[in-house]
Amino acid sequence: MITTVFGADDFIKDWVAKRLNIEGFGPSVAIGIQRDSQLVGGVVYHDWRDGQIEASIATSSPGWATRSVLHTIFAFPFQQVGANRILVTCDASNQKAMKMNHQLGFTQEGVLRQLYPPHDGIVWGMLQNECKWLRSNRHGQKQANTAANT
Repeated sequence: MITTVFGADDFIKDWVAKRLNIEGFGPSVAIGIQRDSQLVGGVVYHDWRDGQIEASIATSSPGWATRSVLHTIFAFPFQQVGANRILVTCDASNQKAMKMNHQLGFTQEGVLRQLYPPHDGIVWGMLQNECKWLRSNRHGQKQANTAANT
């Protein structure tokens, strides 16, 4: 079973930083994603400014992105923090990350030349009104058929 983890910020931030091969994050908040009590993903929200928050996402196995998890990881910045947009960057040579960002609903916005030498960094953004994971209050659950909605 896939669940989200809160309140273990330092552990999750270290886990994400290690997988992204970076030293760490400044002031930030993290949400973990676990399968059967093992961490398989994490999102670190950092660099909040002027309605924008940056997210760094790392995963170690497929199948983590349930509708409920996606609702949770996008509800935090948009509904709890009040961000208008989320920014993510990734190495242009990381085709899995490029595909994931596109599938999550991010729009490619620009290129940061040699951000990951010798590769460029690709900047992706998502506006709150573009987030398909928050368009329903069902939290990933199917709507039951009733006389009112059939």
